[in-house]
Amino acid sequence: MKSTHRVSVRALVLKDNSVLLVRHAHQDRPPFWCFPGGLVEENEDLLFAVRRELVEETGISVEPLSVVAVQEFRKEKLLEVIFLCNYTGGTVSLGSDPDNSGPPVLVDARWVPIETLGSFQVHPAELIPHLIEYGGKIGAGRFFSVSSKYSMIQNLAGEV
Repeated sequence: MKSTHRVSVRALVLKDNSVLLVRHAHQDRPPFWCFPGGLVEENEDLLFAVRRELVEETGISVEPLSVVAVQEFRKEKLLEVIFLCNYTGGTVSLGSDPDNSGPPVLVDARWVPIETLGSFQVHPAELIPHLIEYGGKIGAGRFFSVSSKYSMIQNLAGEV
């Protein structure tokens, strides 16, 4: 069976009322912040990919807990799975993004206080109001879905 989509993973990591973000600066679009992560490699499971990507991009270790959001980028044929993760160790340091060739794409990595997220351009933007309102209470068992790059994240599990 032929694969129709590439798969990527991202990590929503909370610590001390802050969330871990990385800043991307691509040549073909404005800079933006997002949760760290990247493409799943051949023969790699999703949980291993999350752990590997966090070490590559930020130098920290995490333990994935559950899927909290899924988004499909139809034009790019990319399915992105966002995991809620426990921070388990390490100090944030700017790593690399081997998924993107050319000039450095990652230009910053840091813990951002949840209450200041409104002043950052973060993707997926639809998840940020939930983080600001509920903070660390977004946990395992809460699931949000993004059906396309431009759609709203919906809480599929009921209350947040």
